[in-house]
Amino acid sequence: MYWQAPMLERWVEHDALRTAFAAVFALDPSRIEIVDYPQRPTGPIPPEPRILLERVDHEGPFPLHLNVFLAGDALERPVAELAGTLEYARALARWLGVTMLFGTGPIGYEEQIRVAPDGTVDIVQLDGDELDEERFVVVGARPYIVEHPEEATSRAALG
Repeated sequence: MYWQAPMLERWVEHDALRTAFAAVFALDPSRIEIVDYPQRPTGPIPPEPRILLERVDHEGPFPLHLNVFLAGDALERPVAELAGTLEYARALARWLGVTMLFGTGPIGYEEQIRVAPDGTVDIVQLDGDELDEERFVVVGARPYIVEHPEEATSRAALG
């Protein structure tokens, strides 16, 4: 399952990505494969559950684009809803110490959900002209308002 395409505010090496995703998804690091675009995975395919991370280099303030693919119900089920995605996004941002942009949620084309390492979530507006050049430049922000009680509960449990 194609999960997300987060944009990270700085470049992160393979080992740090593998460590963070293994910890957050409670997965053996050997089940996480990382490739740099345009490379494709090589070698044997790890058994499920597994994660494939494809790193793509971009210009601008969010230079690392990740294509995140999850395989296996144990990984897919918890992130099927926005509340689960945000829970995992907060944990990844904290582990990696980076601010990330996510494109999932009640937003439009030029908006993304921004997740900071401290767990803060807001919705940012991106410069449309820069987006045409595949650069993610934030030009505005508004608060993220929790619309579902179960999300508020989940967030409180994470601290």
